[in-house]
Amino acid sequence: MKPIVEFILPTFNRYKELRMTLSSIVIQTVRNWKVTVVIDNSKDDDMVKVVGSFGDDRIKYLFTGNRYNDWGHTPREIGKQQADAHYVIMSGDDNYYTPNFVKELGLASANHPGMIYWDMVHSHYNYQYFKCVPAYNQIDMGAFATRSDLAKQIKLGTGFAADGTYVEDFKKKFTNEKIVKINKVLFVHN
Repeated sequence: MKPIVEFILPTFNRYKELRMTLSSIVIQTVRNWKVTVVIDNSKDDDMVKVVGSFGDDRIKYLFTGNRYNDWGHTPREIGKQQADAHYVIMSGDDNYYTPNFVKELGLASANHPGMIYWDMVHSHYNYQYFKCVPAYNQIDMGAFATRSDLAKQIKLGTGFAADGTYVEDFKKKFTNEKIVKINKVLFVHN
């Protein structure tokens, strides 16, 4: 069965953070997911050990071959282009999802909208509630999922606010695609 969602997690030398993020995904109440960890480097045996320590074949990894050091955007693009789940989330290696996240995403995807987003708690704002809006400077990369077939048609930028630019590009390119909000906090940005 094709997973409902694929998490793309770029990482570089953040073993503890990645372990916590993967833990938040592994404990999902609905197990219809997969993860691609994109290691921003040509080799990192310790990161491979972290990924392998979960013993879950839904968690895979790949290397970028180079060190891009662009807030994880090039590794996200590499992972996104290989995604094969219904939806893709280009998150980060230090973010957490609530245990019911995949269940909520599955319910919201019933009519196959082009994008689904949700609210979050944001560490940059003292872990306060952050009401997301699908607009530049109003959403974080880990707070929305895009249908994979559509996600592959938009190149993710490499600048600091690539998430907001990506959302704006999505809205311009896919004017007839539905954008659905889950009115719940399902994500913690760190």
